Amino acid sequence: MELEKTFLEEFEGAQEQLEKERFKNAAILFSKALFALCDLIIYSKLNKLPKNHGERFRILKEYFPEIYSGVDNIFSHYTDAYSKPVLKETCEKIKIPIAASCGVFLMFTMNQKSLQAVGY
Repeated sequence: MELEKTFLEEFEGAQEQLEKERFKNAAILFSKALFALCDLIIYSKLNKLPKNHGERFRILKEYFPEIYSGVDNIFSHYTDAYSKPVLKETCEKIKIPIAASCGVFLMFTMNQKSLQAVGY
């Protein structure tokens, strides 16, 4: 799926930028990876893709409140990265909701496959 490729490309790119101490680029790419992962989760459960950040946040808040809070806390770091300096610690903060969202995505897809295996 293209969203999975997007997530991996942006996450791996962010890791590379972080290793090169290009924190602004890393923060932007980690954020974009997080948004791609959110879209994967939304699509997996609701079979639709948000058109913009606003729609993504509304869907997350309604259907995935545990993910919403982490993503909402990160969004200002993403927008600030375009005009302000970014520290390594900021990049590390952005990685936290990515890990949490990955867990939700894996649990959902595993549960979905398990249900399919038993005929649901």
